[in-house]
Amino acid sequence: MFVAALDLGTTGCRTYIFDLAGTIIASDYQEWNSFYPSPSYVEQDAKVWWDSIKKTIDNAIKKSGIDKTDIVSLSVTNQRETIVPVDKEGNPLHNALVWQDRRTINQVETIKSKLGLDKIYGITGLTIDPYFSATKILWFKDEKPDIYQKTHKFLLVSDFIIHKLTGKFYTDFSNASRTMLFDINNLRYSEDIASELEIDLDKMPEAIESGIDIGEIVTDETLFDKKTLVVTGAGDQQSAALGVGVVSLGDIKCTTGTGSFILAYLDKPKFDPEKRVICSCHAVPGSWVQEASIFTSGATLRWFRDQVGKAECLVAEEIGQDPYENMISEAKQSPMGANGLILIPHLVGAGAPHWNPFAKGILFGLSLGHERKDLYRAVLEGVAFEVRKNVEVFKEIGIVPKELMLTGGGSRSDFWNQIYADVLGITCVRNIIEESTSLGAAILAASGAGLYPDISKAAENLCKVDKKWIPNNENHEIYEKIYKLSYELYNYLEGNDFYKNFSNLNQN
Repeated sequence: MFVAALDLGTTGCRTYIFDLAGTIIASDYQEWNSFYPSPSYVEQDAKVWWDSIKKTIDNAIKKSGIDKTDIVSLSVTNQRETIVPVDKEGNPLHNALVWQDRRTINQVETIKSKLGLDKIYGITGLTIDPYFSATKILWFKDEKPDIYQKTHKFLLVSDFIIHKLTGKFYTDFSNASRTMLFDINNLRYSEDIASELEIDLDKMPEAIESGIDIGEIVTDETLFDKKTLVVTGAGDQQSAALGVGVVSLGDIKCTTGTGSFILAYLDKPKFDPEKRVICSCHAVPGSWVQEASIFTSGATLRWFRDQVGKAECLVAEEIGQDPYENMISEAKQSPMGANGLILIPHLVGAGAPHWNPFAKGILFGLSLGHERKDLYRAVLEGVAFEVRKNVEVFKEIGIVPKELMLTGGGSRSDFWNQIYADVLGITCVRNIIEESTSLGAAILAASGAGLYPDISKAAENLCKVDKKWIPNNENHEIYEKIYKLSYELYNYLEGNDFYKNFSNLNQN
């Protein structure tokens, strides 16, 4: 017997076929593009999600060589917060607004004035930021009223794919808890918030637990057998947390892909008095996660690859290598501190712990003597400093990490993992199965079909450590000074309204 995981990320999608021991039998990947109508606007075409995932489904099943009737169930995991309005048949009425989209600053101010930070945080566990789906729904209501009126449902990415597969409109608690419309204490949409914002909750899909069988496949557009069960999945970060075994107190992980997302297990909702980190529902029913979201970590490295790393890309193409490997090799040649460069990776505003939509990326200390290797190392260190800021907040509110589990594409680099350990002063570990997000979805798929009786125990059995990185005390002391200087640089700019003034300057 086998299960499938459909993983729809920010830059593309994958289908994995797993056996019940957590081994990947086959997989396939398709990349897609985002659209940028203006520098801070980020959109995607939902029809491309479906066309792309169909290709990966068909290719993965063909590659696997197994009988498709042996695939018992599937689950979907996805980039969260991204929202698309659809009609009664599930057809998109507009491009999806991606989680990175920052056009909703006016809606953020509206929500702050109508409801206030305290009320939103206390009900939803979230801060008020363009990141979250409610601001995007409100933007449609304010700026595209015709589309808002025609909208039957506002769907997250996995909701859209579930509808394509089953014809049903469902979401799960972990995804719903990222909309800023969901009460994480009572596990239902908040009538209070919706009423204040005049958002019609009938336009939201029904929210249920992760790991629930919602029916068989009705479409003929994929190679899946129609008897394959579709099981509610989870947001990509909660799924990744499940896939590395974040299933008990003290467990904490950091996934670095487009962004970096730090999640710690909670057995009940926990709120930061200063609202720097957020709280959401976990993929494991009856549990929650403390979360810090860093928007552009891997995306910053990718920007440098595309805009600066032409040489590394050419060499990689010639020898059939990943250009990131060449960039990391270059970064190794630069000393700690990147020869006096500090990079703050706020390329689409700052997430946790700052929640500053006006923040910008900063490269500080640039001199004529600097080389590409220094730029690349500054990115790796700058991302690690952002992760440390949030781990320090977790410690302040009583979450003491035993060690930090590293996942995502960024965790492939042993060098970057050692930088994390040295900057944080915490042992970092990587699991044998790197694709933790899809493994988490596979665990949910198997559980929903009754193949695993206990989701947490399944994760504990399947999640095995591959390698550990122990912090070097001397390096940690050096990084301590650079980290503090980086934090002071951000605080100085923010405290003196540089970011807001700069944003205003560019609007005129």
